[in-house]
Amino acid sequence: MYYPLRYIEWSETKQMEVGEVYQIHSLSQEELFVHKLVDAVKLNHRIWVHVSHESIDHEKHTIYVRPFAEELPATYQRSLATTISGQKDYPNGLAPEYWLWDGTQFQRRDAIDSYVSPIHLTLRLLDHYLVQQDITYDILYTVLDADRQKVMIFLNEVNE
Repeated sequence: MYYPLRYIEWSETKQMEVGEVYQIHSLSQEELFVHKLVDAVKLNHRIWVHVSHESIDHEKHTIYVRPFAEELPATYQRSLATTISGQKDYPNGLAPEYWLWDGTQFQRRDAIDSYVSPIHLTLRLLDHYLVQQDITYDILYTVLDADRQKVMIFLNEVNE
């Protein structure tokens, strides 16, 4: 089954819809999950933070967004915006991309995997931590870069 999805800008101060940002006419259920589970989305070279989402009769889906702003600690804010905005590669399909905090900025991490199905990607988005080779990472933020078909996963190594 396939579903339509609308992105609507939401004004917190006015407590109302501002207008439609983007519309996708047909998404698989697994792709819809990815869209709803990330913290933010990049559409037409602009970053939008998810505020809320809803469905009408389990068929029509809406994600409410606002422009990317300072909702994260200042430590990560500037580097997140720069990293998200600065990527220009265009893969063939939806794929994860991992970014590791080095103390001052995010650095692209070698791929943990080259392809992950949308349903397996949604399972990763449900986790708060990622453990690879006995190293634990805190998942700080996730962004669907719809322009590049990448799910950007921002990590910080947990000192145990």
